[in-house]
Amino acid sequence: MKYEKVAFFRFFGRLNDFFKDNERVKVHRFTGFQTVKDRIEALGVPHVEVSFIILNGKPVSFDHMVNDGEFFCVYPEFQTIEIPSEWLVTPRYEGEPRFVLDIHLGKLARFLRMLGFYAFFGEEEDEKLCRMAVKENAILLSRDVGLLKRKELVFGYYVRNTAPKKQLVEVVERYDLKRWMKPFTRCIECNTEFEEVPKESVKDRVPPKVYRIFNEFVRCPSCGRVYWKGSHYDHMVEFIEKNLN
Repeated sequence: MKYEKVAFFRFFGRLNDFFKDNERVKVHRFTGFQTVKDRIEALGVPHVEVSFIILNGKPVSFDHMVNDGEFFCVYPEFQTIEIPSEWLVTPRYEGEPRFVLDIHLGKLARFLRMLGFYAFFGEEEDEKLCRMAVKENAILLSRDVGLLKRKELVFGYYVRNTAPKKQLVEVVERYDLKRWMKPFTRCIECNTEFEEVPKESVKDRVPPKVYRIFNEFVRCPSCGRVYWKGSHYDHMVEFIEKNLN
């Protein structure tokens, strides 16, 4: 019979979103030799959500082998507190955020594109999604905890809300996206950045009334869609002012 071990985990901040109970300390029983990363994910928290882990006042890595009776404090990333880089078990994302979303978050992807962010979605296979996120140095957004536990994944986030507009507000706040926003610079269908085009070049591509009223047009170089600052633009401006200010 294998000897049963007991370890204790205290999760902080939004990491508690992964638990239905209100117990402040999780008691975890296990056998054999296990890393703290394995034990944290066994409790239900994907590694990509963990920023640093403290044991007896000192940081430990994901590779730390859990011993009987140890008490771990597990923290999410803090945007307002500077944490020493050597403490981090997952790196901080640097630069303008890029996103890969699972197939169930299509509306959120379009909203992110509306704000000017690279946001790929449509792939159904978990392995390909993770591979693309790593290749594109992007953050994988999903409501599938299992997907976010894949070992090859570096950056990922579990979207808590189910309504697309609330999801957008959540992601904007989580990654401080307001400072990076460039609304109406990317095609919401193709994820490609717009290019400005002369008015004369779209004469046969837009309704005659639109051509008479508007002088500025942009085009998606991938799908060829032409955009102008009409009622759809006004609706998007209203949406941004209402939800993100």
